[in-house]
Amino acid sequence: MQTKEYIENICMHIKSKPVRNEIAKELENHIQEQKECYIEEGIENNVAEEMAIKQMGDATEIGKKLNKIHRPQLDWKLLIILVITLAFGLLVTITRAESLAIDNTATGIMTKYIFSLSIAVMLGIAIYFIDYRKIQKHSLSIYIFSTAIIIYTLLFGARKNGMPFLRFGNFYCSASSIAIPLYLIAFVGFIQNINKEKNIKINFLDYKEICINVDFIKIIFYSLISVIMLISIPAVASAFIVVTAYLIITIIKILKDSTNKKKKILNLILIPTYVIFSILILLSVNGPYRSQRIVTSFNPELDPEGSGWHGVQQNLIINSAQLIGEAGNMSNAIETFDEGTNYAFISLLAHYGWIISMSMVIAIMLLNIKIIINATKIKDLYGKLLITAIASMFILKSVCNILMNLNLGIKADFNIPFISYGIANLIIDIMCLSLVLSIYRRKNINLSNGMNRVVNET
Repeated sequence: MQTKEYIENICMHIKSKPVRNEIAKELENHIQEQKECYIEEGIENNVAEEMAIKQMGDATEIGKKLNKIHRPQLDWKLLIILVITLAFGLLVTITRAESLAIDNTATGIMTKYIFSLSIAVMLGIAIYFIDYRKIQKHSLSIYIFSTAIIIYTLLFGARKNGMPFLRFGNFYCSASSIAIPLYLIAFVGFIQNINKEKNIKINFLDYKEICINVDFIKIIFYSLISVIMLISIPAVASAFIVVTAYLIITIIKILKDSTNKKKKILNLILIPTYVIFSILILLSVNGPYRSQRIVTSFNPELDPEGSGWHGVQQNLIINSAQLIGEAGNMSNAIETFDEGTNYAFISLLAHYGWIISMSMVIAIMLLNIKIIINATKIKDLYGKLLITAIASMFILKSVCNILMNLNLGIKADFNIPFISYGIANLIIDIMCLSLVLSIYRRKNINLSNGMNRVVNET
């Protein structure tokens, strides 16, 4: 039996085509290596090939074992939690439609939601079947594309309430909602592609020479540019999320790669210092009104007719909310909360009570926890960091949004993933989760280890 025929007999039992192609290459290399060993012992070429194939074992048995080991897996638990979370998003949309039911407004709101959900599902399915490892080589292109979106929005974007937005017909989309996940995906690629050998030596204070990694300098530069771009929109909340996620990704990368304890400690000191510096830049750029807004976020009664007005109305709802049913004091601002994209929690609390609103919180918490658990199961560092980046984005948005709704956090543009009303947000959130599912789908595909185990068992 020739090598090609033997490999075909094995691969016919492997259902996944991408895996089948990679296993075929791995099998060919494995047989070739063993064949060369026999040839070195003086055995003829044809006989050596037959012996190498025979040593591999029965093709049918190997094929079935490899199919079982490398079978793609769908994370049903995460998918079920997603459906439950989306149900709360649908409830928020229905509530919004009923509260703003003027002429055809309600129908339009529901139509937009169904349309965006349909688009999101189709794009999500496409992403699910993509080999995420191919994204890494396009990191710079993704970064440039994300930056170009922000620049285009600043120069040519439509203005809504004085803010620049991307506009597609009657749909408005914040550039930051697209930029955040793209910047994080690009950052993961950059940090994973660091070449440890690309160092330059610099004389420090004329007596000590230090080495600086060129790729690391590039990453710092790209990171600062991305933060500046987000500030320019302006999207301070988005910049905060990106900077914090950068920090989390970098720490995990260092802890995985570094073996020197002193080096770990040094990096863990330098990175937070860089982040604190970035946050100070964010605060200084946004002017003196920022301090007043921060104070009234926690104590709205200090300016009940100004920056604290929303907070006062929230307190009226929170203090009169029932376990089930409408709050005792719906307040004059309930329509504002129903209309806004960032007040899903307070809207549900006002209309349906604590049990429904807290169930929503539990659903989003379970979703984030499941994503983190998935990250721990991924052996490939690039896949692990991608999931970590997405989880960081979801968790930061969720926590900041809920705290903001309870007057326990700063009022900013934090939406709660999968629940806050917004076409672009829903599509992007589902696409990001589809990437998580795509990575999890390939978690058992470790060709070398699987191949060695099957061969040894056979």
